[in-house]
Amino acid sequence: MVEILCPHCEEEIGLDDDAVGEFSCPYCNEDFTYDGIIDGESDYDWKSFWFSFGTPILFIILAWILAVYLDGVHERAEVATTNYSDDALQWLHLMSLSSWITFLIYGIKEKNKAMWQGALTAIAAAPAVLWLGIVYYLEATNWSVGFS
Repeated sequence: MVEILCPHCEEEIGLDDDAVGEFSCPYCNEDFTYDGIIDGESDYDWKSFWFSFGTPILFIILAWILAVYLDGVHERAEVATTNYSDDALQWLHLMSLSSWITFLIYGIKEKNKAMWQGALTAIAAAPAVLWLGIVYYLEATNWSVGFS
């Protein structure tokens, strides 16, 4: 049961949760239309938007942080070790792409506008995050490119 105010007399009216359509106020007998959305309530699913936006971006951020960490572990090793920073970058970027595709397809399939919009926004923001990751990696590992 949802409680709404009559748009004409401002009296409180109780309607079923799934009620949508034209109604008559029991107090003033005026007709009004109720669309199932209470004023101030949004039907946009922001949680789905931020989840489908944040997950692919988070994988990119984690890729670069883990690459810096693994590069440091490799440099500090006293014995010959394998540097797994390249593998971490590849796998986490692949997971970012996979999660982006998954959210996009699932959002379209389920008609969840917020989810597929979040996924599209994530893919639009990915190049900027990727470049920031590259700059972070270059600065954190003191890696320099020499031009002669």
